[in-house]
Amino acid sequence: MSLNIPNYRILDKIGVGAGSVLYKARCVTTGTLYSVKHVKMRAPEDQGFINQLKDEYTTGSALDHPVLRKVYELRYIRRRLRVHGALLFMEYIDGLTFKDPKFCADLPDLLELFARAADGLHAMHKGGFVHADLKPGNMLLTADGEVKLIDFGQSCPMHTAKSRVQGTVDYMAPEQVARDVLGQRTDVFGLGAALHRIVTGKPIVTDMNKNVSVHTQANLGKRAEELSAPTMEGLPVCFIRLIQDACNPEQKKRPKDMREMRQRLLTARTILESRNGNGATDDAASKSA
Repeated sequence: MSLNIPNYRILDKIGVGAGSVLYKARCVTTGTLYSVKHVKMRAPEDQGFINQLKDEYTTGSALDHPVLRKVYELRYIRRRLRVHGALLFMEYIDGLTFKDPKFCADLPDLLELFARAADGLHAMHKGGFVHADLKPGNMLLTADGEVKLIDFGQSCPMHTAKSRVQGTVDYMAPEQVARDVLGQRTDVFGLGAALHRIVTGKPIVTDMNKNVSVHTQANLGKRAEELSAPTMEGLPVCFIRLIQDACNPEQKKRPKDMREMRQRLLTARTILESRNGNGATDDAASKSA
């Protein structure tokens, strides 16, 4: 490992992101494990990655909830008074992302996991921040069965508008694309889009991805059915209505906050468990979801 941090032993490289590398490290003094995100300043344009790390620290260090990854310290690497990089020390989490091939859960259990994620997001919103980058890769299931939300690099204060489009194409709410004011309903959209992706295997149509050409390099070699519009045909009605409402292009038509989203998720879970128990369809019951 090329990274050297005084009083820390680098154990493994556990991830690579845009402009950053994530390491597993142990404090020699205390024995505590940390995730350390390292950003190098190689060129002036890398300042954006440093700023993103600073934003992640600002958001994460202000929050304290078991679902939200803890963020402890931001440390700049300086040589001759110039910043050459930065290190972000965070909670180490032993778990799988929701996009990992080994991750699996039936629909009722998945709805329960997403309801727990909604709890964490409610705390985040009360703390004054929007996550703004919810996706399966930023959701973890720990070895103890707990849900963790990670990566606050795209987060921003509640009710603010970003100067540029930020987020992940397949999970971005229309207001993110329009650089409009972001709020609780922005994360409602992201959470719904993440749930849709896990269950259907395809992204929901967003303002960013709906005009992507089927002839792009990324689509070469794919079967026609893989390029077709996503469908929820055959899924329970209560689930379909939940996704349609959460991912409504109009903010005012989405669940108003994470408390309402959590209740919708748990209601859908109850409907599915009831249906599985007595063999009834969920059409009538789903009207309350």
